[in-house]
Amino acid sequence: MSAELGLRWCCALIDALAAAGAGHAVVSPGARSTPLTLAALRHPALRTHVVVDERSAAFYALGLAKAEGAPVMLIATSGSAIANWHPAVVEADLGRVPLLLLSADRPPEHQDCGANQAMDQLGLFGAHARAFHQLPPPEAETAWLAGLAARCVGASLGPLPGPVQINVPLREPLVPTGEVPLAASAKPPRRLAGAPRAAAQSVEEIAALMAGGRGAVVCGPEALAPAARAAVVALARRLNVPVLADLLSNLRDDGAAYPGVLAHPDQVARAASLPDWLLRLGGTPLGRPATAWLARCRGSARIAQIVVADHPRVADPDGTATHLLHADPAALCDELAARLPAIPAAPHDWLAAFLALDRAAARAAEAACAGSEAFEGTVLRAVLRGLPAGTPVLLGNSLTVRVADWLAGRLPAPLRFFGNRGVSGIDGNVSTACGIAAALGPTLAVVGDLTFLHDLNALSLGRGRPLTVLLLDNHGGGIFDHLPQTALPEFERGWLTPRDYDPVLAARAFGIEAVRVADATAAVAAVRLGFGAPDLRLVHLPIDRALSAARLRAFHSASQQGA
Repeated sequence: MSAELGLRWCCALIDALAAAGAGHAVVSPGARSTPLTLAALRHPALRTHVVVDERSAAFYALGLAKAEGAPVMLIATSGSAIANWHPAVVEADLGRVPLLLLSADRPPEHQDCGANQAMDQLGLFGAHARAFHQLPPPEAETAWLAGLAARCVGASLGPLPGPVQINVPLREPLVPTGEVPLAASAKPPRRLAGAPRAAAQSVEEIAALMAGGRGAVVCGPEALAPAARAAVVALARRLNVPVLADLLSNLRDDGAAYPGVLAHPDQVARAASLPDWLLRLGGTPLGRPATAWLARCRGSARIAQIVVADHPRVADPDGTATHLLHADPAALCDELAARLPAIPAAPHDWLAAFLALDRAAARAAEAACAGSEAFEGTVLRAVLRGLPAGTPVLLGNSLTVRVADWLAGRLPAPLRFFGNRGVSGIDGNVSTACGIAAALGPTLAVVGDLTFLHDLNALSLGRGRPLTVLLLDNHGGGIFDHLPQTALPEFERGWLTPRDYDPVLAARAFGIEAVRVADATAAVAAVRLGFGAPDLRLVHLPIDRALSAARLRAFHSASQQGA
């Protein structure tokens, strides 16, 4: 094989994927992947990002794909390099994020014979990939790659979005010696957007189930599209029912237009009455009180729980659903609204009772976040309320996302929340935020100290990414203070796992601007001072873990006592 033939082959593949809808490529340097890397770097319409660490690169690509809702190419060399993609591939699978995994490989004659940096890459990601394609070594005929690209992009986008692997064996020589004139590639067929609609009979059955009147809409942590959010709010308003939505659904901002979108749904769920029906969208709720409420509802045979998703992987881990529907949530809510004469609105006192519980939780949240002590709730509440409308915010997993969900309350300006809730790992969160910032501009990431430690290599991405990282450092796994493990004698060694490292010094070692602050007021000021700067910045706030745990317990108690 000539290097020129390999480059033409890879250019045809990259061009076809770009024409099919992939606008970004994330590349990690390597020898075997040279033709793929050159094809990406030389493509005039492709934004190519070079990220040295493959694990960080994969999460960075995940952030780009989340932000833009379009597939992102990921390119790396053969061997353990692509194995480092695995955590992000699992998150992309469970989080339904489109990625195109272009894994360079040794040619067939170098397989299973002890060749250096060669391993079995066929189906490496198993069931976590929507599809796997094994390409032949480069050949002169490239027209068929356009159809392959269309199928790969299509598989990454639906009906169940996720990662697709394309394994690309390449022979040496890999580097062309001169200019390689590239012929225009065949263009893939255009993929037209569409969403599943519920059959008329299904809509009629759901309308009949909702005729009981006293219902509620429950939205989990999956981000709902603007059309779906608007349709949910319009339906709930017409039916006079509450909406219990996770913060990551991006639906709570609509509470300004309809107060029935509750600001503290987890706390309300602890004391809420049982409804006649539940319409569930956007996955399973993050909070245990909300899922416990669903379980209590399932205990009564008369309560219908209709779980709806626009993809085949409907979320019902506790088996509380009575009906499952694969349909577009926006279209379903619009069709139900068209049948409103058959669905009576709930009585005034039904919604009023939920609003009273929500107000009690709001008072408890305000009390818990009073003062300027170094407490996660105080900082998050103030920081989120001071961001410009539309700001992308990634909430790190474990305690951070939960505290924001509990205590952020009603925000004055709508923000765009992100989280890696597919498998809820604490790895790769900062890299994901870097990808979001590269796509959408000034971004805030709020993470804990172990989450930050798991992704230190993301700091190498700091230049040119307008990201502020607010590090809430409770010196270990503070989430376990709220779980049964805290009673174990081995708790600190086996679960809290405090680590003595200095995040500010670590950031500065990467050339990142970093500041340590002492309290909530200083943290908020530091975030606001440099927000929107062109490079990554770190604001480090040490947290008193005991104070934090006590404040959160007091909040949960007060939110119920004041109801």
